[in-house]
Amino acid sequence: MTMRLTRKYYPVRELREGDRCAYSAGTLTVSYDELLAVAKPYGKNIAKIWFEVCRPGENARIVHVLDTIQPMYKTEHPANWGGKEYPGILNYPHTAGCGVTNLLEGLAVMECAAMPWDEGSASSGLLYPRDAVIQTTGFYKHYTPFADTINLIVNFEVLPDRTSDEYDNDIRKSGMAIAQHLARLTEGQPAQREEVFDNTPVAGLPGVALVWMCQNQGVYANTLYYGLPIYDIAPTLLEPNEMLDGAVVGGNLGWPTYKIPTWTHVNGPIVLELYRRHGVDLNFAGVILARSHQPSNWHKDRCAQIIAKMAAQLNCAGLIMQWEGGGNACIDGMLTIQNGERRGIRCALLTFEFGGKDGTEGQLLVDDVPEADAVVSTGSWERPVHLDAVDVAYGGKTLRLDKEKGGYFPDAREAIDFETNVHMYMGGNQSGYSRIMAREY
Repeated sequence: MTMRLTRKYYPVRELREGDRCAYSAGTLTVSYDELLAVAKPYGKNIAKIWFEVCRPGENARIVHVLDTIQPMYKTEHPANWGGKEYPGILNYPHTAGCGVTNLLEGLAVMECAAMPWDEGSASSGLLYPRDAVIQTTGFYKHYTPFADTINLIVNFEVLPDRTSDEYDNDIRKSGMAIAQHLARLTEGQPAQREEVFDNTPVAGLPGVALVWMCQNQGVYANTLYYGLPIYDIAPTLLEPNEMLDGAVVGGNLGWPTYKIPTWTHVNGPIVLELYRRHGVDLNFAGVILARSHQPSNWHKDRCAQIIAKMAAQLNCAGLIMQWEGGGNACIDGMLTIQNGERRGIRCALLTFEFGGKDGTEGQLLVDDVPEADAVVSTGSWERPVHLDAVDVAYGGKTLRLDKEKGGYFPDAREAIDFETNVHMYMGGNQSGYSRIMAREY
């Protein structure tokens, strides 16, 4: 079975404030009162919401970044399916991936909040919400797409003494409601362009699947599939269009450098590249969704064996392996590569590396196998970062660093050095998005 999805793109070249929300010919007008009313039903654990806008070209820094959402709205779907965008979040978890979905291109809805650091608001001592930083100018702007988007920043202040689940749920749904409301403004208007996504196999071409291993270790380190965390999921085959329609939603707040925000799940560079090559030199066989950070070697090998079996059932000649998360997840990925190669399936993987300040210290990866002979580096986690001072900070007035040492709260606009890139939003993630590369001379 294959799906046919049309994505219609409506560019946002200008965002301005007005009495009501509206979209017309590249201009998005927002009424903050209207957006507050949209979010209100989902925010019973939210004390305050306010808005900021960061535009391309500003010498700015965005701090306390949580998830980032691609605004989109499904205008047509098969009558017997009833699927919507981001299924299972604000709506019933009907199958997505068919019909017509409108996207506000060049706009990101970005959630920012200084989340509580108390022990009750984290999955473990390691998985508390670390401060995540986006620098919009200079070298480090290339870590994310969001130096080039108009970012509608939704700031949250949470009520005290609630659970991490309550905070996480309310912020996600409030942000989603705002993004959906804005994208719906395009309904009935002509799109600037559209794309059709259909991966019907073409005879004679080799099959290639994407393995998408996502993080799930508890609240603040979650990935959601049709509205629920993937904690106990067995490897599951997705049609690529399900990814493009938001069946997978990011919820990793613990490790900024590794996190794959929702915006990137639905605009996945590897998914889009495989679609560009579908019917040309390969068949895009599908996306195999699995959980990284399996709790034991037994669980890890079980997951890897199932993925390799599914790829063989799809008659894949190749697998592209990407995972979200830290060193533990490397073992899951390497076992998947090994099991795939042993079945005659050629495998390539994307991974961050260690290696110290200059990339030559110690072990580059937590694990490796002989079969992993096609590796793409997404950057070193351990390289130091220097951020120049900026003119304006969004999302907060101070950074929130070094919880383990009691906290350090420098001015969010000043120049700062980090020992590693752990605080840089998407600084080492394996989604395939980065405009930073290395050349050998």
